[in-house]
Amino acid sequence: MDIFSRVMVVVAAALLLGGCVPMVAGSGLVATDMVAERRGPESFVEDNWIAWKIRSSYVKSETVQVGNVNVTVYKGKVLLTGTASSKEEIRQAIAIAKKTEGVVDVASELVVQHVTAGEIAEDVWITNQVKIRILADQLVRGLDIHVETTKGVVFLTGMAKTVSERDRAIGIAQNVSGVREVVSYIEIQSKAYPLAEHKVERKAGAMTDK
Repeated sequence: MDIFSRVMVVVAAALLLGGCVPMVAGSGLVATDMVAERRGPESFVEDNWIAWKIRSSYVKSETVQVGNVNVTVYKGKVLLTGTASSKEEIRQAIAIAKKTEGVVDVASELVVQHVTAGEIAEDVWITNQVKIRILADQLVRGLDIHVETTKGVVFLTGMAKTVSERDRAIGIAQNVSGVREVVSYIEIQSKAYPLAEHKVERKAGAMTDK
């Protein structure tokens, strides 16, 4: 499939699936993200294409519950977050991601536990608050930072120009109400390496009132 066709798939997925791809207000923002992100438009499209293929495989799977697994792809590196009903579901989710064409590496933060509707709503609220605050901060290039939340644990992926920028993004997330922990997979622009070699930053969140 050529890059134009892949862009159309990404836009269609954004319109149909909402938060599954970086999108807030239609295909115009998808195009803006492609141009503005540090990873570049081709990598942006390829990453979202990979994520779409993984999610499509989960839909076909008899083991993986696609609604419980968040798939984030950055420069071919896949991060799986969310919850699972069993260790076997986690193993299958990882295996499917690993065999997907274009995947460089897979990291899993999936956990076996139950999540309630109230917890899901809280996680959505936290994710939106973190995104809003990061985008509003003048010292962080917000379009390059992507956010997922599972039971109060915030996962950050993307790219920062400096360690200082990365740490500021982490600090912003920590100060959002309801955040229990912040796990950073943010890469530094001058250092490209697989997730397997990446030092994941885990920091407890600072609980504040809404």
